[in-house]
Amino acid sequence: MYDHDAEEVESLGWEEFILRQWESIFTGYRSWAGLRTMGRRWSDLIEVGLGCSQDVADQLVRAEVIDRPDRDLEGTADAQAVVAKMAGVLTDIRADLTELGDVDPGLSAALLEQHAELLAFIHAWVFGVDDGEAAEL
Repeated sequence: MYDHDAEEVESLGWEEFILRQWESIFTGYRSWAGLRTMGRRWSDLIEVGLGCSQDVADQLVRAEVIDRPDRDLEGTADAQAVVAKMAGVLTDIRADLTELGDVDPGLSAALLEQHAELLAFIHAWVFGVDDGEAAEL
């Protein structure tokens, strides 16, 4: 991880870390933090959220944040729109995880399962929807 160590994550717990990191990403978009800073924040969220390596998290961030200026996260003034677009980043990671199956099917399956858990958690916290409703989004 870039900005945190394993002990910090362990002391906070998975849910608290994810929530704090999500808020950090949101705050970064609202305060015009640089792309590198935002990439690192996303990478930490994804690494812990999916339980994957930093390399895999960096690949996913590159595909869904760095190489996707069409998302316009930095230029969005409306806070609700920023949150919706952030949730869209997490949702779109699923396709990238599926592609990992070509390389390592076991890893892909495990990450897809953890992705569903992470996405359901974020949707429940951000949008107030439960697991069943989150699966429909």
